[in-house]
Amino acid sequence: MQNLSPTQREILLALVDLYTKNKKMIKSKEVADVINKDEGTVRNIILSLKVLGLIDSKPGPNGGYMPTLKAYEVIKNPVITPIYDKLNLYKGMIETDIKINNIEILDITNPLANKVLLEIDGDLRKLKVGDPVRLGPTPYSRLVIEGILLHLDEKSREIVIDVKRMISIPKEKVKNLISKKLVALRPSYTLKEASINLYKEGIRGAPVLGENEEILGILTTADIIKAFFEGNFEAKVSDYMKKQVITISSEDDILDAIKKMIIYNVGRLIVLDSDGRAIGIVTRTDILKAIAGLEGLWVP
Repeated sequence: MQNLSPTQREILLALVDLYTKNKKMIKSKEVADVINKDEGTVRNIILSLKVLGLIDSKPGPNGGYMPTLKAYEVIKNPVITPIYDKLNLYKGMIETDIKINNIEILDITNPLANKVLLEIDGDLRKLKVGDPVRLGPTPYSRLVIEGILLHLDEKSREIVIDVKRMISIPKEKVKNLISKKLVALRPSYTLKEASINLYKEGIRGAPVLGENEEILGILTTADIIKAFFEGNFEAKVSDYMKKQVITISSEDDILDAIKKMIIYNVGRLIVLDSDGRAIGIVTRTDILKAIAGLEGLWVP
């Protein structure tokens, strides 16, 4: 997108992405929310893009903005530049110290020939053609890109990836992913009672709450299996529950939940309300349902 400023480029990419997903006129506030910029600034930039023939508009309550055909031509080779900390490249599921300076998506209009060109810093000797690689989520667009290393140029500090999957993680609050009913266990329950509760509810884990509804731990089916394997058939929940509980706020973003699950290597988080009370659980499965196709990209 030559001759466009970084802000113009960012807003145009956000608008195209929103319009492609929603198939309707897009409000300036929707774009502002995606890129975390002031709506007034976004409107001003949109006007400049309209002058360039990249955006059409429609007035009225049902109006908004949409990209023109010229916009799609311009973004055949869009450049996405990370704004905050540089992204690290993953080799398979292992994070490397190779930093990504710039991302250029090639042939975006041809789903059978998608390639990504990366400008990078770091020791390229750690990579070889054929390596499975992954990057993201990127700022704003929240893209996760997975593919195979196709070409490596040490002189120009560039690599080309043959893209296998490209997924945009939606902006979604954790509270929208949890079930309405909180299933909780008590520390005095026997493991048999706990297993019956989990089976009836069709779940694999639940928080353990005390008399004042404070969180004491979490018990999963894996903990119960371990107890039975050890022959402790009369054990109580308090004997085998995990006392280190990873929680997340109901107002946090789905991306925060993914990061926590990866960092702590867990498959479920206890969701807390604004008062710190447990109101539910969000699981890896809940997140995978919200993000189609992410199973192969993220395995905490």
